[in-house]
Amino acid sequence: MKTKKAVFLGVALLMMASLMLPLGCAKKAEPEAPTPTEFKTYSKYGFSFEYPKGYSIAEWGLLQSEATDNSGIVQALKGDYELYQVTWLGMVEDTWEVAGDLQTSLEDSFGGIEQTEVVASLDKGELVETTKAGHQMLYQYYTVTYTEGGKGYGIVGVFYCNKSEKFFQLATIHSAISATQDILEDFQRYLDSFVCH
Repeated sequence: MKTKKAVFLGVALLMMASLMLPLGCAKKAEPEAPTPTEFKTYSKYGFSFEYPKGYSIAEWGLLQSEATDNSGIVQALKGDYELYQVTWLGMVEDTWEVAGDLQTSLEDSFGGIEQTEVVASLDKGELVETTKAGHQMLYQYYTVTYTEGGKGYGIVGVFYCNKSEKFFQLATIHSAISATQDILEDFQRYLDSFVCH
């Protein structure tokens, strides 16, 4: 299973590059802060999460041409500047060295953001170690400055769910949420709603 682990690390850059794909116009828009009061639930591929009503869902493959139970990407997107993303990859537990792999995965994710054409710079914020439903998790704040001006603010989190034997990357980005507390509250609501089955 070492091959699968190597494949996983090789696609980490693709995972975060995909986060930035729909954000080409985000640098031009300065929307009002989102204030959703109603949520919908996405449930497929062995996990579920809530996202604000009014967002559209897009999914595509990561290792295959289409999303499967083994790997894929799903985004809840509003316009070009508000995004919740889940990326998943099936991993057998005995190939997963949690502490080292989580750190490497997070670092590779930010490397993917930095290589995206619309991003002029990336500033990483506080790194937090926590748990998600008993699973070790790392997440980190970030701010991107776009090549044509404007900023995006978000959090990327990574964890391994041994119940479903999947690695998950949860990410958010918004152009309007800039206060650290507001970014954390937004990410925490998203994280709390996330269930790996």
